[in-house]
Amino acid sequence: MEILDRSTVQNLSTVRIVGNGINEIIHIREALTQAEDQGLDLVLVSMDAKPPVVRIQDFKKIEYEKKKAKKANKPTNALKELKFKVNISDHDLEVKIDKIKHFLEKGAKVKIMVQLKGRERENPQRAYDLLNRIGSGVECKFSRVPGPIAIAVLEPVKAAKKP
Repeated sequence: MEILDRSTVQNLSTVRIVGNGINEIIHIREALTQAEDQGLDLVLVSMDAKPPVVRIQDFKKIEYEKKKAKKANKPTNALKELKFKVNISDHDLEVKIDKIKHFLEKGAKVKIMVQLKGRERENPQRAYDLLNRIGSGVECKFSRVPGPIAIAVLEPVKAAKKP
């Protein structure tokens, strides 16, 4: 879609104007005059038709709605990160697991990091046990990242399609 004005319509003589209960063939200058009288733009809908099809409407509003729709379709939550400590209480763990479930329902991946400080580093198995406990409490794809830091990535499970 593009806006037509007096400088861009030199090779057009007649157009089909549509919209708001109007569907008629008129001269291009008359269509431009009608659009200017209403304080709107003359927007080219189809150049391929004989004669070309135009509509009187606010072009800025169309552009705004396109940007808004594009922004709405954009994924906003690709990866969420949560940090845990090995000595987390049961209630705090339940709250964080609920938060993980919420993120997974929205379609985001969740990265879990278990922090080990001081003497906790001597027994890293406690961190891996905590990761397994979190993974068992959530329905998702669970993959641990190998390395000295206890990290796991949780991905949402796609629902099976119903026939």
